[in-house]
Amino acid sequence: MTRTVERMIHFQPLGRKVEARKETPLLDLAREAGVQIESICGYAGKCGKCKVVITSGALNLSKATESERDLIPEKDRRAGMRLACQTYIKSFGKIVVEVPEGSRRGHHRLLAAGVEPKVKLSPALKKVVLRLPPATLKDLRADDDRLLEVLFKKAHLKSSISPGVHGRIPEALRKQDWVTTVTLYRNWEVIQVEPGDTSRNLFGVAVDIGTTKVVAYLIDLFTGDIAATESMPNPQIPYGEDLMSRISYTIKERDGAGRLQYAIVDGINTLVTRLCTAKGISRDDVLEMMVVGNTAMHHLFFGIPAQHVAAAPYAPAVRTSITVSPSHIGLNIYPFGKVSSLPNVAGFVGADAVADLISSGLYNDNKIGMMIDIGTNTEIIAGSKRKLLSCSCASGPAFEGAHIKYGMRASTGAIERVWIDPSTLDVNLRTVDDAPARGICGSGIVDAVSELFKAGVLEPSGKMMASENNRIRRGKEGTAEFVLATGSDTATGEDITITQHDIQEIQLAKAAIFTGVSILMKRLRIKPSELTRVYAAGAFGTYVDASSAIHIGMYPEVPVDRISFIGNAAGSGARMCLRSVEKRELADELSRKVEYVELAAEKEFQKEFAQAMFLPHRDLSRFPNHKKRTSKYHWS
Repeated sequence: MTRTVERMIHFQPLGRKVEARKETPLLDLAREAGVQIESICGYAGKCGKCKVVITSGALNLSKATESERDLIPEKDRRAGMRLACQTYIKSFGKIVVEVPEGSRRGHHRLLAAGVEPKVKLSPALKKVVLRLPPATLKDLRADDDRLLEVLFKKAHLKSSISPGVHGRIPEALRKQDWVTTVTLYRNWEVIQVEPGDTSRNLFGVAVDIGTTKVVAYLIDLFTGDIAATESMPNPQIPYGEDLMSRISYTIKERDGAGRLQYAIVDGINTLVTRLCTAKGISRDDVLEMMVVGNTAMHHLFFGIPAQHVAAAPYAPAVRTSITVSPSHIGLNIYPFGKVSSLPNVAGFVGADAVADLISSGLYNDNKIGMMIDIGTNTEIIAGSKRKLLSCSCASGPAFEGAHIKYGMRASTGAIERVWIDPSTLDVNLRTVDDAPARGICGSGIVDAVSELFKAGVLEPSGKMMASENNRIRRGKEGTAEFVLATGSDTATGEDITITQHDIQEIQLAKAAIFTGVSILMKRLRIKPSELTRVYAAGAFGTYVDASSAIHIGMYPEVPVDRISFIGNAAGSGARMCLRSVEKRELADELSRKVEYVELAAEKEFQKEFAQAMFLPHRDLSRFPNHKKRTSKYHWS
């Protein structure tokens, strides 16, 4: 009698199961089973967020890696704890995996809305309804000649027919008694011929490809309205949490670039399907897509080699705007439609920054202002209508929760706001969805550092002081940590703390940003007080408390009322350009006008960065309103 070997992996306590495949990580199999496990380091085994416990079948799995030995205490490893991204199937048998509460990913809050100035509706797509004389024995003109002649007489447009569309012409002309609707792109190319009057059925999609999220908007180009919005985490995250790691993947792995392109295109196709389902239209009704993203995301999406962006002199392959057919990159929209992008500026200031600029209106301001879009890569543009400077800062993934002990993205249970009583160190918290705390996201981390600094728990160097207050203690690693929430109040039953290492990560991130801010201000020969407006863009810029960001030296010291929160400005700019060819022309003009400053080439970069590592800054003349505090805490 032959014994059947079980091939299923069981994920508990969720009751999900999936068939095992050899050499496949548990993290992939969990996602296939619909089990959302937190992971933000792209399978690098660095973040330690994807901890699971193997309760059965440990011998069927790969041995613990060096990363697991570093991140998981020995007693926990003996109890079966592993990192799902580092654990592979080696043989078949019953495998039971327990997914702790702290490893489960809740609803991820993604910012889709943004400030969007009104634009005159003038899309690149235009529909013209024609009534053609039917073919007869006395009028034997070919269908295409007949169509183009009538189009020229009615609309005074001399156009050509896009290759591939010809096959659709005969039926389109005859099905509705020679009444047809022609869709033109930029008034010169016929990209669609449909039977009858379909002039009101005109749709496009604007897409913002962020390093950590992708947002897509279905736009009714007949009315200009947003018909539907969908978003998702960037599906390239498993290949690297930041730009450099993804570009590195394309260099080291065979067909790495192809995999990254497939991942993002497949993700966008999923969003398009959701958008069309929500509106009740077909994917063939989507005639154009406008895409923005940083330069690396732009290149990876279009299948353009991106490795040169990652090495000096950081020159991009493409600056100008691009328009290709959907089939060129595998997008499931109308096959003879268009996929366009806004232009880039430089190696790390891309089409998304141009979209930010258009949406914010900074390019048209009479007085000097600044736009800051914070992410794993932060773009800064400063100036006015007379002159615009830009730079890019490698702020890293700390604001997304990576490299932070209890860090997580802004999903259910993430601590997003922190208030600390300076006299008692009592803590008040607010979490995403008001759920029990599971970890802390970027806005909460900035708040926590600011509040600890205000309370005197942190020195300007970032060193955490000690006291008899039991919220300040030495952690298991022997370094200081501050307890934000005790296990009795958290979803995981574990204390959530801010560690000395976490403080250092935030110092590195905020120093990178302020160094960019400082160098651009010096180039413009202005002081922070001369900035009349600071536009805070992106999800982090929207949710972080501006006063906390100023207090730790991340934002320039300006009155809080000068800071405008403009939300997902890149998405807004993409929608504006989808609706208006004039805005596209403006984007081309701005991409040539904006001067890029390569921070690494600046003589004072290292000095500026070192000074910015202090809270709020080593040179307090940069923060004249900062009050020096004498800490009442100290290490005994």
